[in-house]
Amino acid sequence: MTSTPLGFLRPRETPELETEGEYAHEARAIYSSTIGVEINHIYNPERRRWVYEQLESPDQGFEITEGIQHRILDLLIRADVFEQVMQQRYLGSKRFSLEGVTALIPLVDEVLDTGSRLGAIELVMGMSHRGRLNVIAHVAQRPPQEIFAGFEDVDPRSVLGSGDVKYHMGATGEYSTRSGGKVHIHLVSNPSHLEAVDPVTVGRTRAKQDRTGEGGREKYLPLLVHGDAAFAGQGILAETMNYADLPGFTVGGTIHVIVNNLLGFTTSYTEEHSTRFAACIARRQSIPIFHVNGEDVDAVVRVARIATEYRYKFGTDVVIDLIGYRRHGHSEVDDPTITQPLLYKKIKDHPPLWEIYADDTGADDAPAQAAAIRAEFEAAQKKAGSIKQKPLMRDLPQYWNTYYGGLYKPEFEVETGLSSEELSELTTRLTTYPDGFHIHPKVKKLLEQRAEMGAGQRPVDYGMAEALAFASLVKAGTHVRFSGQDSRRGTFNQRHSVLTDIENEKRIRAARKHRARPGALRNLQLDTF
Repeated sequence: MTSTPLGFLRPRETPELETEGEYAHEARAIYSSTIGVEINHIYNPERRRWVYEQLESPDQGFEITEGIQHRILDLLIRADVFEQVMQQRYLGSKRFSLEGVTALIPLVDEVLDTGSRLGAIELVMGMSHRGRLNVIAHVAQRPPQEIFAGFEDVDPRSVLGSGDVKYHMGATGEYSTRSGGKVHIHLVSNPSHLEAVDPVTVGRTRAKQDRTGEGGREKYLPLLVHGDAAFAGQGILAETMNYADLPGFTVGGTIHVIVNNLLGFTTSYTEEHSTRFAACIARRQSIPIFHVNGEDVDAVVRVARIATEYRYKFGTDVVIDLIGYRRHGHSEVDDPTITQPLLYKKIKDHPPLWEIYADDTGADDAPAQAAAIRAEFEAAQKKAGSIKQKPLMRDLPQYWNTYYGGLYKPEFEVETGLSSEELSELTTRLTTYPDGFHIHPKVKKLLEQRAEMGAGQRPVDYGMAEALAFASLVKAGTHVRFSGQDSRRGTFNQRHSVLTDIENEKRIRAARKHRARPGALRNLQLDTF
């Protein structure tokens, strides 16, 4: 057989199949199963071939063992039973249930396990409402009574708060992976709507990576969870993905998971977007798009592993389209039978995912396990009623420990001015460039004027004041980052933190010789696109 990617099987070193029927059976198992992938738009043949090899080989060294299946089943039971207890105890309260796509929890579990093996120490995660409470409980590992406490109190005057605050809040915690690793979880708060959290999550990831320096992209892994309608239709998602490979903004790849319940609010997927899949917008980038049936959980876990390994190997975004359904309405106060009566008639009789998985894996003790987990959640719910102070489900990173707010002390007043000698030194560094460097005549004139400003011969203008301010911070060892279009030159042709040779376009940084200590210049980060 010829080697045509994702169309025909490549020759293997294993014993040949004896009949054409066996070839067809193997091909269908690969190409007509519960996993689909879009990669023909990826321009790099090496990356396409890597994905082919992962999907065309039975396991690539990754076997879903009985132990892994036990862990998956436990996660599925916890995810579903958590929602069921909430539904029974707080009937009529909005919580944006994950039921129908609870495979998200074992998916994230595998991302964390694989990421930890490849160097991740923290997962920075952003998501909208759906499934957030489940993620807080089972990914951020917050005690369930903290979550239940937000539903126990309905008095808007109470310190516990009310309304929709509970499914906008962020959380932090420590996650123990299947392989024994530890990953810190930072679930970003999302007080705005849906995809607004995307640039916040990626920006925080970049900041954490920059603080770390070398190896930062391996240590801090971003994960964004989207709804299908929002992924297809909200511009802020497209804008965020556009930054993915730009040097000033890249985080070495974000893992995007679409929690695809084939509904937008109450709109059917056939009226939700013009493309075949909600994920099609990602085709404009040279990245893989995996589609997986959310009820084949072993396949979901396999895709999560492949996607995470791809991110670490090639340093780009990856999209996982996790296709399932939504058991309740848009929120639990909504009646979905008004707009999709036939669909929800089927959903009503459809078993939860943990029961399907237990049947598939022969886990006869699953009902008893579910009963024990239900008892855990019910006990936690009883504890929630005695909580009188609003639980704080997140901790600030340690580098904030020395910062104080909301109070004033005289010792906080410090002298921030600079002497004329210091300003003169900074001016010299800001206005000089190497011999043989072909500077633009207009920029040359501007630097001559700034030299006069630093010497007190001309009033200091805004551009020079900014340059002196940033130069003093860099000299003191404070990290300064510029980002945005033309941030090096400045929108109004006023900054010129980077100078460009007009004959060869070689670039140098102004103040390139500023080094209060070895490596101090690294504190000046100039990003543009």
